[in-house]
Amino acid sequence: MAFPGSSDLSSDLIGGVTTERSAGATRGDDPLERRAIAAVRQGDPGAYDYLVSKYMKRVVSIAWGIVRNAHDAEDLAQEAFVRAYEHLPRFRSEEPFGPWIYRIVTNLSLDVAKHRTRFRHEELTMAEPADRRDDADLPAHRNELAARIDAAIESLPEMQRVVARLHLVEQFDHAEIARMMKLSEGTVRSHLSLARKKLRAKLADLYGENDE
Repeated sequence: MAFPGSSDLSSDLIGGVTTERSAGATRGDDPLERRAIAAVRQGDPGAYDYLVSKYMKRVVSIAWGIVRNAHDAEDLAQEAFVRAYEHLPRFRSEEPFGPWIYRIVTNLSLDVAKHRTRFRHEELTMAEPADRRDDADLPAHRNELAARIDAAIESLPEMQRVVARLHLVEQFDHAEIARMMKLSEGTVRSHLSLARKKLRAKLADLYGENDE
């Protein structure tokens, strides 16, 4: 999943706008998805390929935003799909598959981030998943702005960083993040508010000093 346009992200970051563009994508009814889930439950494992192809890029992107390592992100995405497949009989078929797989990969990624050694500075601009590399086609000034925002988010304390990435980059709303991270919406809003204040301070030279 490509890094969002810098103008969209900076507007959300500085102005405190709550976006729900991803929510519509995850909540939309998909008859093919329902049929694929039903087919897997009836003994056709090949039908699971539809779910993997539909959600893999987003799942890798979510994992990468948390663990900041391309290989780990891809491994975590694979593990998330394996776990989802194993527990598919317990999945509520009236719900969309997306939010469920996003919760699984978020929790797996948080576990990895909490238990591994934290020497990540050299990874910030090098270890990106393949589907992010199309940023090279963007104009140089947009690449520079995206890199500044990315580095500023990475400098945040862990929970603020994860919440900021899920909301500002992946564009999940507060309720979705709360479910994914098993937090209250109030806690998510608090982390996001603190993150925004720190990001505005770090990026003040880009956006001026007239904070609200």
